[in-house]
Amino acid sequence: MFFRPLHNVLINIFLALVPVLLSFVIVRGIRRQWQAHGQVTWGLWIPLLFVWLAFLPNTCYLLTEWRHYLETVTQTQVYFQAQQNRDATFDLFLETGFYVFYTGAGLLSLFLAVWPLDRLARRRLGLWIWPAQALVFAVCALGVYLGLVCRFNTWNLLSADQFHAIVQTITEVLARPVLLGLIGGFGLILWLLYALFDIWMDGAALRLHARYARRQPAASGPIGASASSPPSSSPPSATQEDWHHASL
Repeated sequence: MFFRPLHNVLINIFLALVPVLLSFVIVRGIRRQWQAHGQVTWGLWIPLLFVWLAFLPNTCYLLTEWRHYLETVTQTQVYFQAQQNRDATFDLFLETGFYVFYTGAGLLSLFLAVWPLDRLARRRLGLWIWPAQALVFAVCALGVYLGLVCRFNTWNLLSADQFHAIVQTITEVLARPVLLGLIGGFGLILWLLYALFDIWMDGAALRLHARYARRQPAASGPIGASASSPPSSSPPSATQEDWHHASL
């Protein structure tokens, strides 16, 4: 067996869940502030958004864990052993399944960390949501490079010396077109995967809404009210609708 050390797995999963948690906290907080006061205290939420963005690359970083799987399979020749030994075949399938779920958890945490904020911002930003998404996934791809190749961690941003080194490394990346293209290509792949997830979520929401509508009793109103009476309240304003549909 060649599983990853348990403490490494737990730390990586924890770091991947931090931006998911922050995303839901930010969305819920903004929604409640808007409903209670009609305005949002951006001085509180913008710093949290930067913290969310700093932790976000930890989600898709788990996709790079396949390198350990490939290295071990190559070094131990377990694939060739599995062709002759049933126990080795079972170990290979078990380990492969572990990495599928491990890296899949990272990809799912990326989607769940981005999706609530994306839904919140989409109706407010309009067409500007596209460059905003591009920036987010570019930062994710760059963060994976900084962590995988340069061995920086999220908490290095708190150190002045390490922060300067990170900025210097990013400057060097921008001066290398081929490397920049590779990072951009990885970011594009993440963006496309997220777009597929978003389409799937929209389809799931429509199916659930249709199923819920079919289960509702036909034309039932409040007790004592006439079925032909007009609605008593005026339709909500466009601003209220925007914030309602954009929030979870």
